[in-house]
Amino acid sequence: MGVKRLLAVELRRLFSRRLVVLSMVGAVLASALVLLGAWDAAEPMSPDERAVAEKAYEEELAHWEENGEEIVAQCREDEAAEAEATGEHVDYDCDGWGPPEREWYVWTAPPVEESLPGYVAGYAQILVLAALLVGATFTAAELTTGAMTTWLSFEPRRLRVYGSKVLAAALGTVPFALAGTALVVAGVYVIGNHFGLAGGMGGAEWTGVAWTSARAVVLTVAAALVGAALGFLLRHTAAVLGLAFVYLIGEQLLRGLVPATAPWVLGTNIEGWLLRGTTYGIEECTTDATGTMCEYTERALSFGHSAAYLLVVVLVVTALAAVVFRRRDAA
Repeated sequence: MGVKRLLAVELRRLFSRRLVVLSMVGAVLASALVLLGAWDAAEPMSPDERAVAEKAYEEELAHWEENGEEIVAQCREDEAAEAEATGEHVDYDCDGWGPPEREWYVWTAPPVEESLPGYVAGYAQILVLAALLVGATFTAAELTTGAMTTWLSFEPRRLRVYGSKVLAAALGTVPFALAGTALVVAGVYVIGNHFGLAGGMGGAEWTGVAWTSARAVVLTVAAALVGAALGFLLRHTAAVLGLAFVYLIGEQLLRGLVPATAPWVLGTNIEGWLLRGTTYGIEECTTDATGTMCEYTERALSFGHSAAYLLVVVLVVTALAAVVFRRRDAA
């Protein structure tokens, strides 16, 4: 059977699976949740809420103007007392204390050109989970039901079968990824325009959104490839989802315990890919004669690093699955 014909057959089989179709439809419908969040975030404060916020701001400002010098002086006294008690350098950042700012109390929604890329990136997380499920259930189901053995009797070239299935899973995610992303982009713009927040959307801003959307679709395709490959490796959809869940929990724990691992976990690099670079925070400590001083600093993670990291992950998983499927019994 020719490659094109084999791929066409696999695409038909992909869309004939109920769980696959439900996952795709669910991912598109999930865009409504993103838009509900966008509406809630864009809606301005009511007159009563604004009045309460203005009053709170004025009260805090008056309190600072009356007692600000005493507050800073007390901070320095506490800092000196703590340093004397512990024998270590202590920094309460007393010089950084200052009067309250109005935007802390009176909230204004960000303009669409600032918020829209974030909404697209956030929705991409939903697309990734849906694509992982689509890919995993498409391949794992055929192994658990024994359909793979029957199929190999018609097309015995295993690598061709493997390639057609993972490629079909990847291509099959493109329509729902495009549809869902387009709904989010259009919906957020309409909402922002309704509340007068879309005036800054020019050609450069739309180009940036288009690239972010394209990266979200590419990431969805990559997730489907990985899901399909993991389906070959683990043979059960539940096993793939369980592995994904365990990884997510493990990543959060690892980043909490060892923040320096942030550049080498999926979550950070997915964010770096979608937002064309990102930052992560680590705590750096220095020790001198006065003691140990720790400071929280931000470090940049480049887009190139994230792109290379994700590419390596996809290639390693898909290649490993191909080798295992070629050598292992399909039953």
